[in-house]
Amino acid sequence: MTFFLVLLIGGFVVAAATALVRGLMAFFRDAEHIRQNGHALQEPVGVKQNRMMAQRVLFQGIAILLVVLVGMLAGQK
Repeated sequence: MTFFLVLLIGGFVVAAATALVRGLMAFFRDAEHIRQNGHALQEPVGVKQNRMMAQRVLFQGIAILLVVLVGMLAGQK
């Protein structure tokens, strides 16, 4: 059971890091487009950035809850 939870934690950590990188890439892409063209993309500026950062927070929260669960399970033994 603990091994499965550790694998889940690893998966959510990777997902949080991926969402962080994708959010930063969207931020730099939007900034570069504005710098070159003087206006934003068709999609309102920051929508993808905000979506990626919200996903990052969600994945981090789930990973933290799983770490707490593993700690509780370890404390019972």
